[in-house]
Amino acid sequence: MSTAQTEYHVQPVVEGEPLAVGDAVDVRDSATGDPLATVEVGDEGTVTSALAAAEAARRSLGETTVSGRASWCERIATELRERKPALADALVRETGVPVTSARAEVAVAAEQFDRVADTLRSLTGKYRTWTTSTREGDNSLVAAAPLGVVRCRPSGRAPLAMAALQAAPALGAGNAVVLTPPPAAAVTVSLFAETVGSTVPTGAAGFVPAATDSDTADTRTADAVLAAESAGVTRFEQWLGGGTATLVFPDADLDAAAAALTEGGPSAVDSRLAGAGCVIAHESVQDALVERLDERVADWAVGDPFEESTVVGPLRDGATARQVARQVDDAVAAGARLVRGGEVDGRTCEPTVLADVPRESALRREPVAGPVVPVTPFESTSTALRLVTETGPVGLARVFTDRHSLAMDVADAVDAGRIDIHGSVTDDEAGQRVGLDGEAATAAIDRLTRTKRVRTL
Repeated sequence: MSTAQTEYHVQPVVEGEPLAVGDAVDVRDSATGDPLATVEVGDEGTVTSALAAAEAARRSLGETTVSGRASWCERIATELRERKPALADALVRETGVPVTSARAEVAVAAEQFDRVADTLRSLTGKYRTWTTSTREGDNSLVAAAPLGVVRCRPSGRAPLAMAALQAAPALGAGNAVVLTPPPAAAVTVSLFAETVGSTVPTGAAGFVPAATDSDTADTRTADAVLAAESAGVTRFEQWLGGGTATLVFPDADLDAAAAALTEGGPSAVDSRLAGAGCVIAHESVQDALVERLDERVADWAVGDPFEESTVVGPLRDGATARQVARQVDDAVAAGARLVRGGEVDGRTCEPTVLADVPRESALRREPVAGPVVPVTPFESTSTALRLVTETGPVGLARVFTDRHSLAMDVADAVDAGRIDIHGSVTDDEAGQRVGLDGEAATAAIDRLTRTKRVRTL
């Protein structure tokens, strides 16, 4: 086990300097239960100060070329990789995920900045010819201009990966950022903010741990959602809390479906980013799928999160453990069939598989923080679509079928940030990773800029 006994004292950072605010929250080590950090939580006044400082940094950001911002992103990616041991240690201790998953999350965070850098180097402005009643052939450059200040709100689930998913395109687009994580994610995000702040202009990357109730649940998709705020500040929310939905049809490759659902364990970065998970299988193949899931989940090693072989670490705290136990008990009481596990002892939850999970079960409505795989059967395509859409948008939808037309019908019906189609021809194992691909990076930067027209008269 790691012998690190570091006590973190986390404070807001405004204009590159720590800011003492006094209102502190104690955070415990998820691996040992010992004190981990004292987090000074900023109020809305603190957040406003950080936003104002970020606003003041806009000139320096605006004077940086697109190529310069790409270089920032590349340096941040390199430094994140160099700091992998410290970042992974903080993730394990703060969130309780196994160290292998923590390292994977660091890699995902670094990759987001590399992806944005690649995208930025391909961006170009467009020249257009405008004709008016008084002027013929007015040549104008139409380019993207930053929106201003972006408030990033990584949650306690996969805080490092979510912080990078939000901050990378925002900074790449030329905006200043202020990261406002909940106290439970403050240690990891503070290290991330420190890394970013050492590269970008002073004040361009503020950091303010926010009150717990400000990290509210949201069912929006993975696309950036922009909402106007006062003083020209833009709020950026990239929630993946809508969860994942996996639809398994009768002609699916069940081995591939079981592998996709269990690969890397419950703490794999893609699963953790997704929040609530929903597995919907046709009634004719549900039992066969569950049998394969049972076999694979049996290999999930439970233990010390710092051990390389561990797949399932301890839950964050007693409250989380009680919530998982309630969710499993609620599903069984409603008629679900417990195939494996189900016991919660202290902060340890057995790897659990349930079949015949009713649609009204809490396991289908709420994020599940433990190693639980619930499967709900369906009898027709229309029922499957109703089940997957009735709980709102999802971050990722995975469809297992050899019928491309059916998969595209599902894609049309489901409101999701991304849809992966797995079939005999279209299956793409690389699609299991959560992050910004080239198209998503371009879309995110587009959402974080405005059109600026420069005319030559």
